Amino acid sequence: MPYVRLWDKMLAMGHLLPLIALAAATMAAQNTGALLVATEASHDTDFAGTVVLVLDHDVHRATGLVLNRPVKISLAEVFPELKTGPALGQTAWAGGPVLLGVNALLRSGTPRAGLDRVLSGVYLIADKQRMRAEIAGTPAASFRVYLGVCGWGAGQLESEIRRGLWRAVPGSADLVFDAKPDTLWERLRLRVLH
Repeated sequence: MPYVRLWDKMLAMGHLLPLIALAAATMAAQNTGALLVATEASHDTDFAGTVVLVLDHDVHRATGLVLNRPVKISLAEVFPELKTGPALGQTAWAGGPVLLGVNALLRSGTPRAGLDRVLSGVYLIADKQRMRAEIAGTPAASFRVYLGVCGWGAGQLESEIRRGLWRAVPGSADLVFDAKPDTLWERLRLRVLH
């Protein structure tokens, strides 16, 4: 019984609220499809002012894609062999500082066979042949290509969250394919502050 009273007293005094908030943020970030919003405490040039979609998170690693950093490379340059397709005029995106591979996100209201579902209505494409096929027939607003990824080792992302470098928010297809990605970080940053 004394532990229950001590717990209640600590909770009433507000001592546990920061720990509860930290635990909730860490758990939210562990969900595939969560969005990580860099805080103003992040001074790493690779991540300052970014919004990252969590693609995968387990005890060994975490991976994600930066959603709000377009690069000055068109999809026609990434896929020079393609001559037509609604998305070819679009820009590619900097997916993260680990310059490993090309990935794409596809927005679709119907399940897509052979693709990894990241969250409702958002699918990951890691195969360039499949990307080529999607470019040919997918509206530009529903398809984005990312160069590179974000990667964290075991416990690294959790440590960054504990240090206040990230806040996690639930992801959605609307946020992943936001029409104004240049202001996405600021809008989400304001939302997590309130």
